[in-house]
Order: sequence, then structure tokens, then C-alpha cells
Amino acid sequence: MMGLIGKTWRPALLLLSALAVFLSLRYFYFGGSYGAPEVAKIAYESITPPSSSFSTFSEVAPVRSGLLVVDGAHGNLFRMEEVSVLLSRVADRGYDVDFIGRSLRRFGSQGDFDILNLGERLHLLSEKLRQADSFVVVLPRDPYAKAEVDVVQDFVAKGGKLLLIADPTRPQDIDSLAKVFGIAFEADYLYNTTEYDINFQNIFVRGFREDEITRGLNKIVLYTAGSIKSTGTGLAFTDAATQSSLAVGRTESFYPLAKGSDPHVLAIADLTFMIPPQNSILDNDRLIANIADFLTESDRSFDVADFPHFFGASVDILLGGDALFDVATRLKSLLGTLRIESEIQGFEDFTKDTVFLGLYRHASDVVQYLNPAGVLVSETVRTPFTPELPTGGTALVLLNQTSERRVLVILGDTPAALLDMVERLASGAYRDGLVDPLLGVYRTQ
Repeated sequence: MMGLIGKTWRPALLLLSALAVFLSLRYFYFGGSYGAPEVAKIAYESITPPSSSFSTFSEVAPVRSGLLVVDGAHGNLFRMEEVSVLLSRVADRGYDVDFIGRSLRRFGSQGDFDILNLGERLHLLSEKLRQADSFVVVLPRDPYAKAEVDVVQDFVAKGGKLLLIADPTRPQDIDSLAKVFGIAFEADYLYNTTEYDINFQNIFVRGFREDEITRGLNKIVLYTAGSIKSTGTGLAFTDAATQSSLAVGRTESFYPLAKGSDPHVLAIADLTFMIPPQNSILDNDRLIANIADFLTESDRSFDVADFPHFFGASVDILLGGDALFDVATRLKSLLGTLRIESEIQGFEDFTKDTVFLGLYRHASDVVQYLNPAGVLVSETVRTPFTPELPTGGTALVLLNQTSERRVLVILGDTPAALLDMVERLASGAYRDGLVDPLLGVYRTQ
């Protein structure tokens, strides 16, 4: 009987023991008393519930040709899938996409990465931008050195397009490049506590200035946006209810999209709106398409230092005389290694890009290209940029370009001098003799 009673009361005793432990812990942590926090009073009528709205986007992409280069040599903190929609739109427009290096700290990814010192980075940047039409820099963790900034400035000055993308939730040093274009990415994030998509950091933007970037936009969503200060033009601006974490309580418009002091530079303080599936919300896809148009509508100009990237896919090699055939063969081989097809021709096709190889005595065959540049060849070589030079032991390179074609003229006193110039073109050493962006003069002995 006693055993039966013990079994009956055992659960009750265990429950009483647990209650005693709970009361002891409550007293220890809360000093013997506990009051539940007051329920916040929310004016529900002032809050718009989450309203993600997917949209269907289609386009007939214009077909162009060119090259977009993406920076991956400055510890850039982005994943490939985060820019895949934008890069796909660029590729749909006929552009090739290439990368500089590979990110060292891409969210702790494991694998083989390029460890580049400044000299290597500078060389890669220079070589890639000589052939590029547009350049994209996303969240560089490592700062741009002054020499690198100078290369990018020269690229933009030639009409190259530059896209700068930041994100306030990730560490980056994008201002080391952006500041020379009058752009500063603020160390803030934008939020709206009364109208938002999913949470208060997902802000709606309805205010747009008329521009190629904002064409056809009514409403977009940015998911972790910051603000931009620029000496250029702000393109998208927030409403009065949107606040900055650095300017709480201030009623003003903030700009998450802006052009720089040069209209070829576009800055965006948000990466997430182009990441699937956010790219399909409202007019986000239209914005991405407009950015792709911006990057592929190039008016980039080239000079001699950009050899051979000012040429199209094929080039004619025109000779001043048969004795230069071996030099032409070496040049043809060089162009082939640079993925440019070429043919040695005996007559000039005025519809095609051309390299003219000739001795100084053949200068009369290309006087139509020499005269506009102020170059006169007789017993001496005269240019607007150098003292009068003897023809012996010298050579010159001149680029003549129109909207239809490019002609590179290479003249020297002997076949050996011309072969020397081809080798300088191969190594890049010819850039040391440039006296003007379109003209180089050299001593070959």
C-alpha cells in the first residue's frame, strides 16, 4: 500500500521541485520581482504592410560590340551571382565581359587566388583598360593607389564608362577611387519606418531626375541602400519619410544613385536590388537594363598607347615595298597572338583598318595621313612636338582615325628599323617614345 502511495505522489513531488527551482532562479535574476514590458502602442493606420510585387520584364536588347571589365583585384567583396543579372544584360547586348584578377577575400571562399602587389595590379589595370569600353568596380576592400586612380581617370577622360557600386553593410574603400570624380559614398544606411518592403531597410524610391539611367522608372526597391554626395547629378532621391542613419530627424532627400562630375561615371549605393529575386521587384529590372545600356553605349576614344585595341576584328597590312615582306610577316604574327586577324595586301582598301609599313622614301604614299598631324618627311623628319630630326637611325608611328576606320602608319629608314618598331609594339616599349597621344618618334640605333 505504501509503495502504491509513493508512486502516486512521485510526479507531484517532481512538479513541486521544478517550481521551487524556477522561483529561485526568478529571484536570483530579477531581484524578487518581474514586470512584463509594456506593449508598444503602434499607430497601425500609418504603417504600410510589406508589399513585394514581382513584375515581368522583357526587352529586345540592342546589339553592340565592346568590352566590359570588372575589377577583382582589390579584395572586392561580392559574389559572382550577385552581379550575374547585370553582366548577363551586358552580354546580351553583344559585349564581352572580362575580369582583372580574382578577389582575395570574397566572403571567405576557398581556392586559388591571385595575390597581387601594387605593381602587378597597376600593370593588369593598365592593360585591361587599354582595350575596355566600360569598367565596373564593386566594393573594393583594398584602396586604389594614386597611380591606379590616374589610369582610371585617363580611361574616363577618353570616354570610357565607369560604374561604382557600394553597399553600407559591407566593408569597402570605394571612395579612394570615387572621390576624384566628385563622389562620396556616405557611411550610412537609408530606412523608412512607415512604408517599406518586408522591413524598414527595404526602401521604395519614386523620385527620379530625367536621365538615361532613370528612363521608364516609376518605383524601385533598394534593400540595403546608402546615400551619395556628388558634385554631379543626383538621379534617384528619397521621400520625406526616408531617413539616413547619420541624419536622424532631418527632413531631406537622399540620393542612392548619382552621376559624377563626369557624366561617364555612375555611382550606386546599393548592390542588393540586382540580386535575384529582388531584381524582379517593381521596376528594378528596368533599372538594371538601363544601367546595361549605359555601360554598352560607348564613345570611347583610343590613342597609340592603346595598340592594338583601336583596331576592329581584322586589319590589312599594306607594304611600301616587297623588301618589307618579312617585317609584315612578323607584324601579322603579333596581331594573331592578340586575336586580330590580318592579311598582307598590295593595295589599300579604304573601308578597312590598315597598318602601313614603309620606308621614309614611301612617305608620299601616306601623305594624306601625315599632313593632318603636322608631320613632314623629306631629308629630315619634322613634327609639331620634336626638333627636326635626321631620317637616319629613326622611325615614327602615327595613328590616324576617323569614325569609319583606323590607319597606323609605321615609317623607318631601313627594314631593320621597322622590325625594331614591331618588336617595340610587341613589348609595349614603344610607349616610351610617344610625343603626342597619336604620334611616337624613335631612335633605332
